[in-house]
Amino acid sequence: MSEKTQTMNRLPCPKCGGFLRKSGATPGGKQRWRCDRTSGCGYGTTNPSAGTRDQAGNITGSVRNPQFRRKLSGIKRFVITAAQNATPIHEDFLSSLQQYCAFNKAELVVIPIRYKNPTSRWAASQENEESWDPKLAPYLYNQRKKLCEHLMLLGDIKTVPTAERPLSGFEAITHGESGILGHTKLQLTTIPTPQDSQPKIMTTTGAITVPNYTDSKAGKKGEFHHTLGAVAVDIVGTKFFLRQINADKRNGDFIDLGQWYTPEEVLDAPPAKALVMGDTHRAQMDPRVERATFGPEGMAEVLDPEMLVFHDLHDGRAVNHHERKDPFAQISLREEEAHLAEQEVRDDVAWLQKVGGRRQVVIVPSNHDDFLTRWLRDVDWRRDPDNAEFYLESALAMVKQIKQTGKASDVFPYWVDKLRGDSKIRCLGRRESCNISGIELSLHGDLGPNGSRGSRQSLRRIGVKTIIGHSHSPGIEEGCYQVGTSSKLNMGYNIGPSSWMHAHCAVYANGKRSLLFIVDGQWRFK
Repeated sequence: MSEKTQTMNRLPCPKCGGFLRKSGATPGGKQRWRCDRTSGCGYGTTNPSAGTRDQAGNITGSVRNPQFRRKLSGIKRFVITAAQNATPIHEDFLSSLQQYCAFNKAELVVIPIRYKNPTSRWAASQENEESWDPKLAPYLYNQRKKLCEHLMLLGDIKTVPTAERPLSGFEAITHGESGILGHTKLQLTTIPTPQDSQPKIMTTTGAITVPNYTDSKAGKKGEFHHTLGAVAVDIVGTKFFLRQINADKRNGDFIDLGQWYTPEEVLDAPPAKALVMGDTHRAQMDPRVERATFGPEGMAEVLDPEMLVFHDLHDGRAVNHHERKDPFAQISLREEEAHLAEQEVRDDVAWLQKVGGRRQVVIVPSNHDDFLTRWLRDVDWRRDPDNAEFYLESALAMVKQIKQTGKASDVFPYWVDKLRGDSKIRCLGRRESCNISGIELSLHGDLGPNGSRGSRQSLRRIGVKTIIGHSHSPGIEEGCYQVGTSSKLNMGYNIGPSSWMHAHCAVYANGKRSLLFIVDGQWRFK
């Protein structure tokens, strides 16, 4: 029997998470077992399956349900992942996570999960199903723990690794707090909360173990969606910042913010390939988001992305069809001097030139950018003298476009091209692709397959990885990442409980993605 097989067949200590080894016998001939952990647990038993008991006499752990606990209070940085039972770990990824923890003074937490796999290459029988690689013993944790006032670690929940939607049904389990659930598949969703509260984030972790599934349909789907990854969490007072760690399956290294973590060392990361902004709505952009993104030590400065990608850059307040027939809304726009469509467009392009600088800027065709085209089709310019000249020039541009190409294009790209000068600003067409590292960045999310309504659910399985916007509610569903918004969180029309959040998405130099949240104008631990 190999050394690895012997290790996997050892019994876990139900008290501390170490492992039990044979330690002589009683005078009556019964086998003794004692914990071999060097930390001095000292647990011994002749019946390891019975577990330990607390002062009230209740069983707190057993071979079938070992309890892994340690003190996590007062820690400011965590990196949390999951480990499947009776399955080898990815050795290089563990080493990279250890480098991360040493560099950031972070605590590694591994949530043990179980899966019965009679076809496993590593499980000799189902008797060892409650064992985990001994190298994980110092990091295993399967308790429910409040990491800060608004974030709960759900270490006591074991969701089967083949679950298609591991977060389904857990939306309310943490009450008002956000929650982290250990699972091999990466999923993230935001739960609407009353508008005076921060929306809940529910997320899974990814795994530190290698894929180990049955050859069934569910097993093969679980293997396909298996993510070698973790969740990085920074605690700042009552707030928290979390983001995804996606590791390279070959060598276990990964990028987080400005650093590249390898099994041997920590390096400065190359510039990110792209930073995809949450829906901008420039005229109603939250100034705190603008500072966190483009200000000193903001995301653009730290990540130094080669490309900036914008969704709903144009808000379209002056021509918004939702408010066009409301006379009181029109009075409000005039009071704010926000009723001039041309001025809003010019301000959009000027701002884009300022924040884009030397970088390539890509504008994704979006429903708010299309407000101008809808305005041209619906209104009578004679009834809007303030915007008449802008209307007529825009309409003439559409007519010329039809004569040249046989079809009308959107008006917003026409004005961007006219005003951008020598800036590296590119407006995508609705059928135009922008693919970076196999990730399609050209889809806003308002349109789904075959002209249907768009959503993460409808775009998660179109055969290509995507990053979309539109809903203002960030999330991850299989191959689809969705950014949040850069606008004010109260736009007037989003009444009731809201799941809107400020969140961008980075595409790192290694082609991996991570959602980056902005909370009260802050985006990372300092």
